[in-house]
Amino acid sequence: MRGVRLAVLRVVLGVGPLVRGQTVALAYQPYEGLRRFEAGAETADIRTNCIGDPTPCSAPSFGLGAEGTLNLTWRFALDADFLITPASSNGETNLWGGHASEILVGPRVEVRGRRYGYFVKVQSGYFEWSHLITGATFFTTPPFLQFDFGHGYSFASEAGLGFEYSLSDRFRVRAEVGDLILRHTSPGYPGSSWTNNLQPSIGVFYGMGKPLDWNPPVYDAQKVHRFFDRANLVLLTASLLADTADSITTQRFIARGYEEGDPFARPLVKYGWSGQIVAMTLETGGEVAGMYGLHRIGRHWLERLAPVGIATVHGYFAYQNTKAPDRPAKNGE
Repeated sequence: MRGVRLAVLRVVLGVGPLVRGQTVALAYQPYEGLRRFEAGAETADIRTNCIGDPTPCSAPSFGLGAEGTLNLTWRFALDADFLITPASSNGETNLWGGHASEILVGPRVEVRGRRYGYFVKVQSGYFEWSHLITGATFFTTPPFLQFDFGHGYSFASEAGLGFEYSLSDRFRVRAEVGDLILRHTSPGYPGSSWTNNLQPSIGVFYGMGKPLDWNPPVYDAQKVHRFFDRANLVLLTASLLADTADSITTQRFIARGYEEGDPFARPLVKYGWSGQIVAMTLETGGEVAGMYGLHRIGRHWLERLAPVGIATVHGYFAYQNTKAPDRPAKNGE
């Protein structure tokens, strides 16, 4: 009977003759949850021009679009995004008007687990307003002035980071926050300017094509360091201290009449210490959650690097806050 069982096992596994003490390795199967191609729909908050200013802004911001992805490997991909605002602006200027649209293409680098991953992407392309002022004609009789309208294009690039979660082997959700950098030129005016614009987005994607040859990491608590070990506790403490210094100097900065420059923190810190504490709590919670996610998929050097980077950024911002004058300059000063 033993010989029969070994023979059957040999046929099922497709291996050669078995000998006593031989270890049988199962044939490798690619992970079915990561396909070569992905197509999806996304929505974004296109925060350009006057959007986010205290004064009312007529430029639309809500965008809908589509994204296509070519997964070259389980770590590298090429993304192409198209977004357009369904609504049109209520007024026209030489900076914005009509519908906004953008096309961006570029690489994405990701660290993945079986169900989730973190990524960084860099893209470039163009940004367009469909109905802005491109020129003006003056008359000696009424109406005296007539505007010319047309399309306005700007070179665009975006650097962003995000989080991805697999709902199933085919469907995944991807959320990201990017810095959309636009080169603005105004018709009739020489020169150009560059602006940084916050752009969060979220989308749902469907995987197609053959699965990639990839073996996801498996978490084994016995083979890795404890998450709250001495190193992580020291790094998290340093990050929290730097955040506290940034918070104290930020409130002094605002009390002197300045406005918070960080678009993430601005809606909260303007309410004083109550909003500042909420912002600190949300950031620290997100930091710990992100570090733990990296810990679970075995990216321990990134796990350690995250609080170091956050502490460095907050330390720099705290230093810059202390260098600001006692009051902001007024027009004409």
